Amino acid sequence: MRALFQAQFMTELLLAELIYLFPARKRPHFPLRYLLAFLVSLVVAYLAPFEGSSQLYQFFRYMLLFSFNTAAMGFCFDLSVPALISSCAAGYATQHITFHIIRILNHHHLLPQVAWEPQTLYFLYSLLTYLAIYLVFLLTIGLYSARHECYRKADMRFNAISIGIVIICIGLSRVAGFYHDSSSITVSFYAIAACLMALIVQLVLSKTVELQYENNTIHFLWEEDRRQYDLSKKTMDIINIKYHDLKHILHDLNLPKEETEAIKNAVRVYGSKMKTGNEALDVLLSENTLRLSEEGILLTYTGNGQDLGFMSATDVYTLFGNAVENAVEAVKRLSDPEKRVIDIVSERHGNLVNIRVSNYYEGTVAMEEGLPVTTKNVEKGFHGFGMKSMKLVAEKYGGSITCSTDQDIFDLSIYLMQG
Repeated sequence: MRALFQAQFMTELLLAELIYLFPARKRPHFPLRYLLAFLVSLVVAYLAPFEGSSQLYQFFRYMLLFSFNTAAMGFCFDLSVPALISSCAAGYATQHITFHIIRILNHHHLLPQVAWEPQTLYFLYSLLTYLAIYLVFLLTIGLYSARHECYRKADMRFNAISIGIVIICIGLSRVAGFYHDSSSITVSFYAIAACLMALIVQLVLSKTVELQYENNTIHFLWEEDRRQYDLSKKTMDIINIKYHDLKHILHDLNLPKEETEAIKNAVRVYGSKMKTGNEALDVLLSENTLRLSEEGILLTYTGNGQDLGFMSATDVYTLFGNAVENAVEAVKRLSDPEKRVIDIVSERHGNLVNIRVSNYYEGTVAMEEGLPVTTKNVEKGFHGFGMKSMKLVAEKYGGSITCSTDQDIFDLSIYLMQG
């Protein structure tokens, strides 16, 4: 009986933790590692004495088992210690909630009654009931946690909440056991409510940390865009100066006309600065036209840059820069070189400015919350923020962005309002 009880508890806990850890990065030879961690956890749980011990001892016993179990999961998953503790604590809360749900169902005879003998049959019956409830957690909180990568979060507040979850799970039952009331349905309801509340707080905090990280990252990228704009502007100015100096030098050298024209044609591209009426837009389009022409990509612009005069130079550079980069990622993958074209059109109607960026694409475009999901696999830690950055810039000027696809053409529409 004791062996089955210990095996059942550790099996329940290990499976519950997988609900939150399954999307995390696995260490090499994961199946073998997990099997070894599972077997060692069963041995440790069995060797820890249980019968006849005080409630205080049982509290520390379960805390010790949780600590060992967390270390075992660290042996299997490549996560930081704080993130590992948070995920394992969420698993412990899930196991504790499920345990008390089954207790309530059994109390009201809502589940088939199975005798304690044979013990193996009871063990399997309980395990199947746990799996059914775990499936509900997996399809709700587990998938939400995976989608928002909660298993990656490392924050001191998570650690505090995680330890609080474990203390609630273990401590409430032990206090009830001290007063010989551990089987009370009221205690079960309190345990479920407390653990659910702790899980919800953990998820809310995870979302807050995610938003804070995104906000800090986007502002960091905006600062980088400002520095890049300043550098690009200086570079373009230097190129234009050198271009005009070179024209005068060629004139003074009195070279044969054919050689002079050949040299002029070779350097003329470096002096071709776009003139839209907006300095920041001129810098961005000029440097990208020069860069993309070497890659066989044609970048065109139609509109009046003066319509963007109400925007700061950094915002213009950020908005158009991200739009162009996203379009470049799409046209680079085109098999037809003739379709490697990026067309930008800006129009003004009263106080409303509409910017449309169009390009061809192949395959499918995955959308999330109305915006395309990034397919870039570079700049680890920063990719995926381009669309969010553009969205924030548009909202800053009382506007919005929308995306649409028509056959093989992708359209990004940006709406801005002059305040």
